[in-house]
Amino acid sequence: MSKIKAAFILSIISLMMLSCDGLKNTVISLFETSARAKYERQFKSSDSLMTAWKKDFDQAVLNQLEIKDVQIFTVTNLSQTRKALGYLINLKKGDLLTIDATSEIASSKIFIDIFKDSAKVETSDHQLIENGKWTHFVEEGGQYKIVIQPEIEVQKSLALKIYTQPSLYFPVAGKGNKDVQSFWGASRDGGARTHEGLDIFASRGTPVVAAADGYITKTGNQGLGGKQVWLRNQNLGQSLYYAHLDSVMVESGGSVKIGDTLGTVGNTGNAKGGATHLHFGIYMTGGAVDALPFVRIREIPKHTSAKISAFKFLKAASNIRKGPGDEFMIVKTQANQISIQVLAADSNWYHIRTEEGIEGFVSISRLK
Repeated sequence: MSKIKAAFILSIISLMMLSCDGLKNTVISLFETSARAKYERQFKSSDSLMTAWKKDFDQAVLNQLEIKDVQIFTVTNLSQTRKALGYLINLKKGDLLTIDATSEIASSKIFIDIFKDSAKVETSDHQLIENGKWTHFVEEGGQYKIVIQPEIEVQKSLALKIYTQPSLYFPVAGKGNKDVQSFWGASRDGGARTHEGLDIFASRGTPVVAAADGYITKTGNQGLGGKQVWLRNQNLGQSLYYAHLDSVMVESGGSVKIGDTLGTVGNTGNAKGGATHLHFGIYMTGGAVDALPFVRIREIPKHTSAKISAFKFLKAASNIRKGPGDEFMIVKTQANQISIQVLAADSNWYHIRTEEGIEGFVSISRLK
């Protein structure tokens, strides 16, 4: 018998000797690489705990509650409530979704799942929060479902911040949101075309800077853009366009880091004679995209803790809403006083579950 044939037979026998579970785990390990799949596969405690944990996740996926793009929560003692939170959030192409989560147990695992609300949960991006922070670049705008779930048997509270940040550095030194005075889609040439970028106004000679690490693909002085620079973002594959420059300080083929000076603000090209400004555009597969969500500066919210353990009841005639604010739709008006569980809370609005299993947000003034 040849050595190759003998080795093949030995491999088949070895596979047959594996238990059903062992074979299943071997196959799964070849294809399932997400943090959640690894955790489920390696969990050694009670099967009933894992079954309940997975059920909690499934329920959170079905949840249709909404939150804003800046949300701060204190999450209640996780051993006493459902161990997964699911929310809908509207995001724009170019946003950097950020979640900061601080547990009273520093070593505890916190899982994050995100997927388009119109997609199936199987498309979810399963990840772990690392060192207290998780970020996700939004490639396609729309409504997303995020599910946040600590590992099994975590028995402490969680401080949670959900917010968006710009995914690129602001392209004009010392300037900010208020200096953007002409936006994506504005009419040009009497309606013959629309504006495919942002105009950021600044005095002549103000440095324009690299909004991302990358390399210079082209410089020149031609057409509507006058003196211009094209920068290729090495991380996300975007082409960043800087136009109407007064001077160009880089050369094609050179590499740059975030914040490096590329040139200075001017009014060359078809901006000649007008106010000095930078035209900043972003081009991706399919053409130009709105650059504002990529660069709009947003403050990082400060955490504010909420006292949540004291509230046990929802007062009569209370509105339960779909999100944390009066602008959100009313899910139910509760006629009588009922007992509730608080799942999470900010300083004014509380995510509750009623004794009937209805979830929603209520004003702190409606609790006792």
